[in-house]
Amino acid sequence: MAILLIMQISDEDLEEFMRLYTAEFGQQLSKAEASEIAGRFVDLYMLLAEPLPSEQEGAAKPFAASPAPPAPS
Repeated sequence: MAILLIMQISDEDLEEFMRLYTAEFGQQLSKAEASEIAGRFVDLYMLLAEPLPSEQEGAAKPFAASPAPPAPS
């Protein structure tokens, strides 16, 4: 289950996002549209930046095979 974080984006960052979006896609966004898209982008980034379950502290270690029994003498 993914938990989306609501992150506040500053007006300055939103204006920069709007400029970058226009430069890349040739389409101007309203502040509301830019806020929605930028917020989703930040949420996606935060989700992808989380450590993998195997990297989280206290995570169970992967199953390791038992060492082979000693060869008969």
